[in-house]
Amino acid sequence: MDNMITAEGVGYTYRSKYLRTRALSEVTCSFERGKIYAITGKSGSGKSTFLSLLAGLDVPTEGKLLVGGRDIREIDRDKYRMEQASVIYQAFHLFPLLTVLENVMFPMQLRHVPKKEAMAQAREFLGKVGLKEELFRKMPGMISGGEQQRVAIARAMASGGQILLADEPTGNLDSQNEKTIVELLCKMAHEENYVVIVVTHNEKVAEAADVVYWMLDGVLEVVRE
Repeated sequence: MDNMITAEGVGYTYRSKYLRTRALSEVTCSFERGKIYAITGKSGSGKSTFLSLLAGLDVPTEGKLLVGGRDIREIDRDKYRMEQASVIYQAFHLFPLLTVLENVMFPMQLRHVPKKEAMAQAREFLGKVGLKEELFRKMPGMISGGEQQRVAIARAMASGGQILLADEPTGNLDSQNEKTIVELLCKMAHEENYVVIVVTHNEKVAEAADVVYWMLDGVLEVVRE
């Protein structure tokens, strides 16, 4: 397996006119395809800051974050998010005025995939996450939270990348849907060869991960690997 993402002494400091807040300190780790990783820790520990760096939403203020061996500062980060890395959120973040099928087609249309091909692939991805065709024409508000999160995962698959970043993906779900989403994320890592990185407070999500990290005051420590 190849190291897809490597953090080398990554630090991050939020700066304002009057204040500096150190959110991450000397984070060193690597993430490989075919594994699911859980990053746990209390609120305010730096987990979401680290996830935002992994998503290319910002760059480290210290150290290096390498994607496929390239410094994230040196790549087109918009293109990286469009073609390599996808983020799914607790609140789903689907487009409310697009159907389920159109939501999944969207990242392919950004890459100028022909409509007919995008539609066929979107149907395939929705099938992979266990959604029935009767839901494809519905708006997100017409389906359950668990179904919406599955649509979000299908949309991430449609991006064409192999990096899936998840921020509290089961936070709004009941226990049955939580179980379904965790199984899906594991399947994406183990069967589809994604690198899956999940920020979570949920012990059941962490138990399912191959590698578990704990973050405290911006410092990342290995719990299990």
